[in-house]
Amino acid sequence: MKNIIHSTAVVAPDVELGENNWIGPYSVIGGMGCKVSIGSNNYFGAYNLIGSPAEIAADCPVEAMLNFEQWSATNPTQVSGVKIGDNNVLRDRVSIDAGRYQNTTINDRCYLHSNCLVNHDCQLGEGVVLSPGVISAGTCSFGKYSQIGMNAVLHQGRKVGAFTMVGMNATVTRDIPDFALSFGSPSKTMGVNRIRLTRLGISKNDIDLTNDFLLGRNQTCPESVLDLLK
Repeated sequence: MKNIIHSTAVVAPDVELGENNWIGPYSVIGGMGCKVSIGSNNYFGAYNLIGSPAEIAADCPVEAMLNFEQWSATNPTQVSGVKIGDNNVLRDRVSIDAGRYQNTTINDRCYLHSNCLVNHDCQLGEGVVLSPGVISAGTCSFGKYSQIGMNAVLHQGRKVGAFTMVGMNATVTRDIPDFALSFGSPSKTMGVNRIRLTRLGISKNDIDLTNDFLLGRNQTCPESVLDLLK
């Protein structure tokens, strides 16, 4: 199926684009000196900005920014791009910066609400949900099916585990383990993400054991829960 690109959107000629993508008004994808690759069946709302150069002041001097396309061509080892998989929804005013050390990657079936910022080199696993206003600094990673609450902010380099829930307005300054419920400023692990594990069919007993594991009360996590990571 063909792609549907709004007449006001700008999609650079070198963008790798799959099939059946919908690209909304005034979105800008590629064309800024960084490679952008997009799979199929993705929705991009209005005013998306995909593939702008990494925001690293020390590595991108003013002379680079004045003509980044030319600078990146002569400094290829200092520039990566953006890779987006299939079946993703990126709502309005979402920004995804290109990577510096590796591609900034959005896996499959992710949902990025309006006004989200994904900075350079971030890695989003399958099914990640970023609520409105989430800001992720560079080199963060998000495990599969993690959910980040509205207006949460992540310090650079943080790792958010799979099947986690981060509360709204959280300030994430430390890594968050798999299956955790974390909130506050700074954000802290408060226990297990009970709602998610219940929906996945994990027994109450194993959820309780996982809660104790996350809070340091026992040394092992149930196999039924660990199997979710496979």
